[in-house]
Amino acid sequence: MAKTLTIHIRSGTMMNMDANVMVKIAEAAIAKGYKVNIFGYGEGVMTIKEGQDPKRFPNIGKILQELADKGATIAVCETCCAARGIKRGEEIKGSKIGSLTNDLSKFIAESDRMITLAR
Repeated sequence: MAKTLTIHIRSGTMMNMDANVMVKIAEAAIAKGYKVNIFGYGEGVMTIKEGQDPKRFPNIGKILQELADKGATIAVCETCCAARGIKRGEEIKGSKIGSLTNDLSKFIAESDRMITLAR
């Protein structure tokens, strides 16, 4: 049975390098056979916003969608989305607007390792 890694991201896509670090860790873990869960909280919910179009930075939304296509499970906090005006249907394909109690707690319970990226 594959080991599971959960990445808890609390930084947005343009705040610092945390989102870039998140996708690099996720890509490496998937390449090594890990099951990967990603949960966005606080500004971390911005990572799943569809339509990102950064000019000089990696497109985190596009990379997350590619990770979802490779099997990563991606969810973000519904309350944090509402606070930032992100509505259901605005998330990238392969991700979902979920909750701390239903998604993050499940991710933690099934994980062998967990990383939190926050500033």
